[in-house]
Amino acid sequence: MDKPKLNFVIDGLMFLCLMTMAGLGFLVKYRLPSGRDAWAKYGSNLQFSWLGWDRHDWGDIHLYLAFTLLGLLVLHVILHWQQILGLFQRLVPNPRQRYRIALIFLVLSLLLIYFPFLITPDSKARGRGGGGPRSQVGSVLPWPAEPGRFLVLQGPGLGV
Repeated sequence: MDKPKLNFVIDGLMFLCLMTMAGLGFLVKYRLPSGRDAWAKYGSNLQFSWLGWDRHDWGDIHLYLAFTLLGLLVLHVILHWQQILGLFQRLVPNPRQRYRIALIFLVLSLLLIYFPFLITPDSKARGRGGGGPRSQVGSVLPWPAEPGRFLVLQGPGLGV
């Protein structure tokens, strides 16, 4: 397959991945609400699903599509690398400035993609009642959780 046809196929697949991701994002946000949103809207913690899959299953598909889109984007950049270099050289004629801008862009890109692995999220027990010190709302749980250790929520209104 020649380069223009391959580029057309890759661009078409990227567009389809993007539109599917947007559609799944809208599905998860507006049609498969979280437990908190379901409680606020319907007065109970209903479980919503579509085609037998809940919001977390669709979220996994959303993530896999994001990885696919990222791979297609890398292929797209590889196919256009000479064009990108030529445009960048015309836009920033000074080689020292070009090097600095490219280095800043690279470091920023790596930080943005690595960012989720650098943070430690806050963790708090959730629930609607008390049954002991571990089930109090607002208590902090160790992160990452120890393997094989589960938080047991007990008490009225917790459904456990």
